[in-house]
Amino acid sequence: MSPLEFVGLVAYGMFIGVALAAPIGPINIEIISRGIRYGFRNGWYVGLGALTADTIYAAIVVSGLTPIADRPALRVPLFLAGAAMLAWVGINSLRVATNPKTEVKPEAPRGNRSYLAGFLIALLSPMGIIYWLSVGAALVAEAVARVGRIGTPVLVGGVFLGLLAWVTTLSVVAQASRRFVTGDGMRWITGVSGVILLGFAAWFLIQGIRGLG
Repeated sequence: MSPLEFVGLVAYGMFIGVALAAPIGPINIEIISRGIRYGFRNGWYVGLGALTADTIYAAIVVSGLTPIADRPALRVPLFLAGAAMLAWVGINSLRVATNPKTEVKPEAPRGNRSYLAGFLIALLSPMGIIYWLSVGAALVAEAVARVGRIGTPVLVGGVFLGLLAWVTTLSVVAQASRRFVTGDGMRWITGVSGVILLGFAAWFLIQGIRGLG
């Protein structure tokens, strides 16, 4: 592989990573919410947790375990577990936002708790594995077609650099927004994020129930 091909694959992977991360979803909502409430570190740790889950799903595709993962027997439990996880996070956010006796900006949780939240939301979200079984498998085929099997880890590495750049940028934006959001504004952001997460939970639940039929 020439240096130009290497750089091109990394850049292509980073573009795909940003395209994957940019749409509004549960992870981005939680990064923004925690970043505004607790600061850069907690928002960033949520993103790192999600990145770890994506690494697991990418490893499934790259290692050739796609036939095992692409089964309703796996995706239905993921939909249901994802619905439960998002419902729990969403309800807690609404509880904080609607209870006047609850402080919206309490002491920041430890980083490992935010990391675990991001990891579980992404791991239990079937959106991740569906992405890697479709787009991810196509990316692997693209890399092999360009430069052979050696190009696969380079391309996947570029994807994760793109994801890392996105979650870092989003966490920085959330941190910068903290100075403009106080009091009722913080409560509104917490409540709205909770409602959106409950919406995703309902959608996951519906998909899981349909998969049982």
